[in-house]
Amino acid sequence: QGKYSFELPFSLNEFEKRFGDEYVLLVRMHYLVGSRLDVTAYPSVRNTSDYPDIAELYLASDALITDYSSVMFDFAHLSRPILFYTYDLEHYRDQLRGFYFDFEQEAPGPLLSTETALFEELNQLDDWHTRYASAFRAFQETYCQWDDGQASERAMKTIIKRIHG
Repeated sequence: QGKYSFELPFSLNEFEKRFGDEYVLLVRMHYLVGSRLDVTAYPSVRNTSDYPDIAELYLASDALITDYSSVMFDFAHLSRPILFYTYDLEHYRDQLRGFYFDFEQEAPGPLLSTETALFEELNQLDDWHTRYASAFRAFQETYCQWDDGQASERAMKTIIKRIHG
């Protein structure tokens, strides 16, 4: 239907077998393809593509699996594990879109190029903070420093100062 299609780059069946008793996978697809993902055969997988508020999904999540999405910047505020499933990194970087920052150097978590690596990392989530603390802290210092709950107040003071001299 239409010109957009997408196939998950890892096996939901394998996820279900390995993690179905421990995790629930909330899948949020791009709005152009989200309604096409059928997860009814997988009790531990939910298609949340139509859920209206992604921030509520962040709060319900213990970890984020993403590719290159800007959701990394929002989710980083929660100080929870972020896994980057970068199965198509070379294509994305060199041909499709590229990056606005040095993604490969600054990503606040592991870049995982295979399903095996992704699932191995899920098996090690308990010590994620230990293994990626330095990269995560650097990412937060660079990209999360202004989001401290006081941004509106600072913006208001700046505007008033400029108006009134």
